[in-house]
This record gives sequence, C-alpha cells and structure tokens, in this order.
Amino acid sequence: MDETGGTTGGGDDRKDPVKDLQARLEAAMDEVRPKIRKALDELDARVDEAMADIRPRAQSAMNEVRPKVDQFVADVQPRLDSLLDRLQHRIEELRRDLDSRASRTGRAAGEIGAGADEGARDESASPGHEPGSADAEFQGPGADESIP
Repeated sequence: MDETGGTTGGGDDRKDPVKDLQARLEAAMDEVRPKIRKALDELDARVDEAMADIRPRAQSAMNEVRPKVDQFVADVQPRLDSLLDRLQHRIEELRRDLDSRASRTGRAAGEIGAGADEGARDESASPGHEPGSADAEFQGPGADESIP
C-alpha cells in the first residue's frame, strides 16, 4: 500500500456512489415518463370532453343574461350622462368663481397660491373696501380702526 490511500491501480475498481445514484434515477425517470405522458393525455381528453359538455350550457346562460345586462346598461347610461353633465357644470361654476376671486385680488387664477407674499394686499386692486367685508381680512396689522 502506498501513501496515496490505496493500492496502485486498484482505486478504479470501485464505482462512484453519486454516479451510480444518478444513473438509477435516470433509469427510473425513463421508465416513468411514458406513464406520465399517458396520464396527461388521458387528463387532457377528459378536460376536452368536459368543456364540450359545458360549452352549450355556458353559451345558453350567456344568451339568457345578455338582454338583462343590455337593459341595465341602457337604464344606467342616462343617469351617468346626467351625473357627468352636473359635475362638468359644477366644475365650470367653481372655475368662474375662482377666476372672479382672482380678478378681485389682481392676480390671474393660475397665480393664486403661487406667490411668495400671499398675505400682502395691493390696495389699488380694490379701492373702497368695507371694514366688515371679506376684503377687510387683508388690510394688514393695525388697520382695524375700532380698537382704541
């Protein structure tokens, strides 16, 4: 016996256990593949039969329901159109109101909220504002004459 762990030339007689296991697995798979293929083909045929049986019933049910669905859509569509018209009208009212408010402050509607000095007031924009009006809020500190 030499120091390499075996007899010289005799180490090749033993089979590798991993290769042996792999070969047995491949042989078992080769044996099972036709059975699996046959089972899948049978299952596929049964599914096709079931679909052929169900298809006419499903088509009949769809044909039975279709008029009800069409009637529902016909009933709901005018309501949806009316709701959309009211929403668009309200949006236009709000847009006009916003434009009106913006014109009173001397700013364009797109500029509202965009300025750095939002609390500042341009006195030339609305001369003659009344103390009780909404414009009175923008006069600035010390502008309220009712404080003694």
